[in-house]
Amino acid sequence: MADSLFGRSRDVVEAALPDREPVICPLCQREPQLFAVDFQGFFLARCPVCRLEFQHPRPLFDQLGDAVYNESYHPEDHRNVDGTRVRIFMRQLSQLEGYMSASQATVLDVGCGAGAFLDFAAERGWEVAGTDVAVTNAVRQSGVKVWEGTLSGITFTAERFAAIRFNHVLEHTQNPLAELQRARTLITDDGVLLVGVPNIAGLSIRLKSLQSRMGLKDQCWKHYGALHHLWFFTPATLSALVREAGFEVIAWETPVTDRSDRSGWISAVARAPLEVLGLGGILDLYARPR
Repeated sequence: MADSLFGRSRDVVEAALPDREPVICPLCQREPQLFAVDFQGFFLARCPVCRLEFQHPRPLFDQLGDAVYNESYHPEDHRNVDGTRVRIFMRQLSQLEGYMSASQATVLDVGCGAGAFLDFAAERGWEVAGTDVAVTNAVRQSGVKVWEGTLSGITFTAERFAAIRFNHVLEHTQNPLAELQRARTLITDDGVLLVGVPNIAGLSIRLKSLQSRMGLKDQCWKHYGALHHLWFFTPATLSALVREAGFEVIAWETPVTDRSDRSGWISAVARAPLEVLGLGGILDLYARPR
């Protein structure tokens, strides 16, 4: 259903997601200002104080669960680890290991999906666990400790984790600050938080936003992915949320995913300036408990 809705007409989307709810900025408790309506009828707004962007009003989470986050959202082939995923997982785990002081590497993968990262991290020697709003059968059958639900709504017992990973998850949540605050209670004192999100301050997204504002795109603001993205982050706004949740930012980077139609050296030449300038399309932030 996610694939069938993304790109469909506004009438089709509104039939599947008929209701909307208001949202205020979790940092400033202010009502945001509308700056655009995308081609499917989703409302894009921005806090006038901290500049955090999010949908307002937005679809109800229960309706999103039925129409988007259903059993087809994580097909079985999402468990496969191709070359691109190997590079992403290796980079993230290497960064976590470099920042960690704990000898026992335990990681909680929030939004673990089909379990590809869990498998990869376990093979590297990590003790793994996961959560997801809809746990797949593949993960359940793997024997990994897993919980179903939003992180803020799950009851844990004595579990603590040396690393907690939100990889392209926070932008889907109802309240990203509440999720990060819950993570703060679950992480060890010397643990490391990883948050990976789309970077709306990236060069490509900025150019597409300019085209949308000028009416030069047939499907304006499609690049925001508002069918399933409720929040849209820059390095500044994500850092502010992480700090408000009780963490201190160690570092952030904007890695650029290699393209399969480019050779290695061409990808490196194209990637390097974007990553150095913080203009890549992905934002990975690392933080410690404060």
